[in-house]
Amino acid sequence: MIELLEESAELAAQMLAKHDYVRVISHNDADGITSAGIICNALYRRNIKFHASIISHLDEEFVRKLENITTIFCDMGSGQPDLIPSDAIVLDHHMPTETDTEHLQVNPHLVGIDGSFELSASGVTYTVAKYLGNNTDLSGLAIVGALGDCQPMVGANKDILDEALQHNIITSEHSLKLGEGDVKELLIYSTDPYIDITGDADKIQKFLGDLGIDGKIEDLAPEDLQLLTSALMLKVMKKASLDATESLIGESYKLNYEVVSDAALLVKMTNSSGKLGETGLALALCLRDVGARDQAYQLCLEYQKRIISEMKKVEQDIKEGVGIRYVHSSDEKIIGALASTIIQYVASDKPILVMNDQKGKIKISARGTRKLLQKGLDLSVAMSEAAKNVGGVGGGHDIASGAAIPVETESKFLKNVDAIITEQLGFKGEC
Repeated sequence: MIELLEESAELAAQMLAKHDYVRVISHNDADGITSAGIICNALYRRNIKFHASIISHLDEEFVRKLENITTIFCDMGSGQPDLIPSDAIVLDHHMPTETDTEHLQVNPHLVGIDGSFELSASGVTYTVAKYLGNNTDLSGLAIVGALGDCQPMVGANKDILDEALQHNIITSEHSLKLGEGDVKELLIYSTDPYIDITGDADKIQKFLGDLGIDGKIEDLAPEDLQLLTSALMLKVMKKASLDATESLIGESYKLNYEVVSDAALLVKMTNSSGKLGETGLALALCLRDVGARDQAYQLCLEYQKRIISEMKKVEQDIKEGVGIRYVHSSDEKIIGALASTIIQYVASDKPILVMNDQKGKIKISARGTRKLLQKGLDLSVAMSEAAKNVGGVGGGHDIASGAAIPVETESKFLKNVDAIITEQLGFKGEC
């Protein structure tokens, strides 16, 4: 399936090869950061100088300040074509709002590939990187980006994974997807899975003691690993979505060329460093700087602690509409992670909106599940329409989206988005 993207990817590579210096702009989550890592590695190997910036969102003020040189936008741009210079290259997987643009778009949606599930921005960028040279070793970063966006290994993602496995860039194992290291520490700081005793060292110690389990997870005997898996599954199944229970056990990926070998851990480390503002550190990981690893790991633990702490605060404050749930959080850095954790492990039958007040506006992260998508949910449409109706902006993917609205319009926005999602899902009731 990935071959459908090759024509536009080759054209993008040909355009880049004509330059000796380019700007790289990318999003500050795991998919955006690995995208930047892939293209920066590829440019460096072609002796093309670059200046990379990792940002949280794209706006007119930022674009206005860019130098008058060719710019690559990764994991952003398809939803804001009016902001993109005509000589720029957009490597994105969000649904394009325009298909006929002066600038080049390399986007899976334009060739019949579902960018929400079958290919992330890092996969798009990897496809371009392959036309810049022998960059097959960067396929591991493409898989990390897809995992960061919670995409399954199907379609074009599977094409990249198969190539990575064939060339021993990645090795895989069917196992409990908890990572490597001390099992107690992993459970204390884990938000995936998030269970009722997450963050409570004493309760986790008792949980493991009752099972007779101690030490590093990779050193556990097969029967002990199976016992731990079963016990965790029982806890997760109390509230979790089908997506979460399916993701607890499955393929774990080892990266044979990266400075962090556990793909799931590299997702967390790049994402946490990016969200906490240490974007240079996050990019350094993807540029294979061993010196960045320890600091990035500590930031990862800090980020996980913040998510867990905030989860304990907001769980009891979640409010419910007809078609949605919503809650306020005081921590602007983690609202996306909170929304993902809530929809997967706390309440999965309705989309969740997590809101944060920011200097006269409210920033919102919304998440759904694949089961809700099958019923008709499209958060990109819902958030975009509801935000636009109150003078804000919104959009993203059908399963994960966001918005920013004027603070005084919160009630109207919630009523609008609840009505839209209620209609999408066929719920009955007064919004």
